[in-house]
Amino acid sequence: MRIIVDAMGGDNAPLCNVRGALEAHRDFGVDILLVGRGEDILRCLEQCGEKTLPQGVEIRNATEVITMSDDPAFAFKQKKDSSLTVGLRLLRDGEGDAFVSAGSTGALLSGATLLVKRVRGIRRAAMAPQIP
Repeated sequence: MRIIVDAMGGDNAPLCNVRGALEAHRDFGVDILLVGRGEDILRCLEQCGEKTLPQGVEIRNATEVITMSDDPAFAFKQKKDSSLTVGLRLLRDGEGDAFVSAGSTGALLSGATLLVKRVRGIRRAAMAPQIP
């Protein structure tokens, strides 16, 4: 299984996202595709004790970030090189089996619906948030 991770989404990104992706890779053996600002991701890998990119972990550069102040309905259209938009396109194109983001929920839902599309027979997207 290959998981695409929006490394730039969320309050404590990218460090927490990279750390979590590395743990998932190590503990569950899933391949990871980190999407975001490549230099920032590499710095986070070093902070996590990784001198080189582990086998099964890849980085895909995306120069823009969708923020919580961006209009969710249009953010993925306006920021075509954002980590969220690039990650959803990768999922749509079959380069991963799942996409994970802690970023803007509205932008994620809009982008997923319009870029990736819904499963046949499903009228509304569903969310599965994890609340501690």
